[in-house]
Amino acid sequence: MIPAIMRKEVARLEPHLRGDHLLRQSEKESAAITGFTSAIAAYGAFFIPNSFGMSIAATGSAATALYAFLAFYVSCLLITWFVYVRPGGLLFDVESARRSRGAPVAAK
Repeated sequence: MIPAIMRKEVARLEPHLRGDHLLRQSEKESAAITGFTSAIAAYGAFFIPNSFGMSIAATGSAATALYAFLAFYVSCLLITWFVYVRPGGLLFDVESARRSRGAPVAAK
């Protein structure tokens, strides 16, 4: 999603850029955001096992951690839909154009 979002946002925020300059700036922004996101995602390797351990220590079962993860992922899904995919969202027109042309909707 990051490259698609940045192509649209860079074009909106820097309307003076055209062609290759626009694509290059979008790729730079995408690379920076992907790196930052990956650094934060690396905490999952620490946080997830600790959550299971704390859940087992507190309740004797991993169920509490699993319910917490489920709630987190459902909230992520809802936020993503609301901000990007819903009618009026940031990427709604991009996805609608793909569907109306009959092109596959898969992300690049």
